[in-house]
Amino acid sequence: MDFNDPALEHLVNKITIALQENNREEAARYMDIIIEEYPEVANILMNSIEFQTLMAENEEMAENESKALTDEDIIKPGNTMEIDEQRVIDDMNAMLEVEPTTAQEYIQKGTVLTITEQFEDAIDCFNKALELDPNNLSALISKGNTYELMENYEEASKVYDVVMDTEVSDIYDLMSKGYVLENHQRFDDALKTYNQALKTDKNNSNILFLKGSCLIKLQKHQEAVDTLDECIERYSDNPYETIFELENAYHNKGVALHALEEDDEALEAFSLALGINPNYHYTYYEIGIIQEAREKYESALKNYEKFLEFDNTDSEVVESKERVEKLI
Repeated sequence: MDFNDPALEHLVNKITIALQENNREEAARYMDIIIEEYPEVANILMNSIEFQTLMAENEEMAENESKALTDEDIIKPGNTMEIDEQRVIDDMNAMLEVEPTTAQEYIQKGTVLTITEQFEDAIDCFNKALELDPNNLSALISKGNTYELMENYEEASKVYDVVMDTEVSDIYDLMSKGYVLENHQRFDDALKTYNQALKTDKNNSNILFLKGSCLIKLQKHQEAVDTLDECIERYSDNPYETIFELENAYHNKGVALHALEEDDEALEAFSLALGINPNYHYTYYEIGIIQEAREKYESALKNYEKFLEFDNTDSEVVESKERVEKLI
């Protein structure tokens, strides 16, 4: 599932990881945050194919675990995730009954209509929100997302063009706008947007992370390293404050250092990333590249194979593995 709001994307990733690790309490905690902060989109997640698949796998694990427990030990029906889902559905139904009067109410109702695949009515709601607030970035992004769901990519592109040209001042609007600009390969404009946000809050770790990652795409690698160092220094593991994982910052720092041919420092950054999260498999590939360049083919092969344990469909990594096998 793709989102144009990086904070929401981060929370969805946290839920996905928690479910994959069979950590239902952690998944419920992050779902609570989405329900509180993004009530209009929570049910999109609940009804997504990816989420339902993970839930089914998670429930199967739970059932297998319960077989080893006594009757007294078994958790009774009505777990937190089930309660959360019912609460979200109730909230969605209540929103559909509201006759909107504000831009935010139109956005909320439009999003619910999107969920129920009443796309034309949803677009109408977003348009009415924009009549009340022409520069409302949430309405614009929601409208673009709905057009994408309708597979009307031409109209979606027109909406995103408006998003990218809209003047905003709120720091999180600037963050979202920069994120859309990056998705459309407008890296210089994205960087200007992040710098504008940093004028308001120079110590915001979220903006520093996005700026550092954008600088890599612009091949400004030393500036990226410096920015990511600032980001890491100001990192908070509070999901209300920080939209990225610390391993992401260390990984990106390693990528920038490798581009600067500072491979010892890059390997140190990659090691820190894996120390935080050994399942962050992208880092294994980056280490493999360095080891292969150093003609340490056995080590490179192990890292490529480790990556492929998580994702065996990446053709670039498959080719790298086959290449070093021949060299060995």
